[in-house]
Amino acid sequence: MGTSSFRRHDSYNPSSCHFTIDEGLRDVFLKHRHLLKPLMDAAANLIKSYFKKKGKLTPGIIAGLHTFGSRVNFNPHVHMLVSMGGLTKKGKWKTLDFIPFQMLRKQWQTVVLKVIRKHLTEREKKVVQPRLQAAYSNNSEGFYVYAPKQRGKINEQLRYIGRYIRRPAIGMNRIVAYDGQFVTFKYEDKTDGKEKHETVTVEEFIILLIRHIPDEQFKTIRHYGLYSRRSKSISKKSLVYGKKQTENG
Repeated sequence: MGTSSFRRHDSYNPSSCHFTIDEGLRDVFLKHRHLLKPLMDAAANLIKSYFKKKGKLTPGIIAGLHTFGSRVNFNPHVHMLVSMGGLTKKGKWKTLDFIPFQMLRKQWQTVVLKVIRKHLTEREKKVVQPRLQAAYSNNSEGFYVYAPKQRGKINEQLRYIGRYIRRPAIGMNRIVAYDGQFVTFKYEDKTDGKEKHETVTVEEFIILLIRHIPDEQFKTIRHYGLYSRRSKSISKKSLVYGKKQTENG
């Protein structure tokens, strides 16, 4: 079940958000790639916990993992589509007006550090401990969580977000030059918003790309809550119910 799940009924009014990690932790996830799935699960569980505390609701969540930054560097982060509401235990839909993504920053920071400690051996934890301590000390407000403002019609938003979640590490349109020895590509510098160029050898470029090839059978897009496989039938029924309620209202 993909973004079409949201398109069936506008009352779901999904919100998109990005969960990032501290720059110093990127190499930890690169070296220990088995942490990537727990990272996705942790982001989804954080949202599910908020909904549970807010009104014992089960939301619909679609999460996509990107391991790349604008410079094709290794920068794992989770993109999400979250329904603005959820099902009660009695199977009724309840809409939420607001999800305080910014207020979840400290919780997200704590969760990420716990994920790393939980899935590494004692020896591995000792090696990365300085990075964990720095990631905690250098982010007093927590790890960055970004929720862009929704603009335009919901179907257009979902089409854009759906394409964005599935996009590759780099598109052909970003490769400016190639002479057999060097590759030049363009990127947007997030610090000043300006377009810049970077030139690397062919070997360096291949290494950059290989880092973003998912491990065998690894799913970069996952479904949680109402959109998990176990809840699919309940989700479909709720969508039909919500549509009827709106039509009758």
